[in-house]
Amino acid sequence: MRSVIAAVLVPVVVIFLIGPYTFLPSLLEYAVARDVKARLGAEKQPDVELESDPPLRMLAGEFSGGRIVMKNSDLGNVTAKKTHIDLEPFDVNVWATIREGRVVAREPLSGDLRVDVTEAEVSRLVKAGSEIPIMGVDVQDDGVVVHTEVSALGTRFPVSVEGDPILRDGRLIFEPQGLTAAGIQVPDDLAAKLLAGTSFEYPLDRLPYQTRMTGVEAEDGRIIL
Repeated sequence: MRSVIAAVLVPVVVIFLIGPYTFLPSLLEYAVARDVKARLGAEKQPDVELESDPPLRMLAGEFSGGRIVMKNSDLGNVTAKKTHIDLEPFDVNVWATIREGRVVAREPLSGDLRVDVTEAEVSRLVKAGSEIPIMGVDVQDDGVVVHTEVSALGTRFPVSVEGDPILRDGRLIFEPQGLTAAGIQVPDDLAAKLLAGTSFEYPLDRLPYQTRMTGVEAEDGRIIL
């Protein structure tokens, strides 16, 4: 009889001990994914991986961090090919989160945000706000080059406007710093028009949680926020 009881109880105890570590992370990750999807109005849920060290703290809703990865996310005026969020340690109300299907945190979630913006998206941003013809955009390791044209003596000449993307007060900004032309001297007034016509400024106003971006840099074919 004892052997029968033991045979029944042992699997139950094992499930009771292991179950939370098996199912709870997936349930909470699903809740975070749904929450981020709703906040951004995204079509697809992001990939979420939560961390708890030691694992036992997970049962109390204490997490040491986590990562959220989204593709083709709309951050308000700017579409990012890929977005990474590295979460800082946070606490959630486990059962309220599972019951409501959204993150019920004791404090707002926060973390560092990394955004990949493609060269094609940078080109779209430049063209959208420009009153001059834009022939193309190159994103290089040393900055951004915008290609346009000017007319002189009945002939059109290519002009390249160079500058760096910057991040200021939650806005993505391109500030032209100079231009080069194919063997011609561009008049000052026209040069000023070209520089002004290729600049842009877009607020990034759809960031989830209390995330932050610390800077921006250009790489070959993309900019990283």
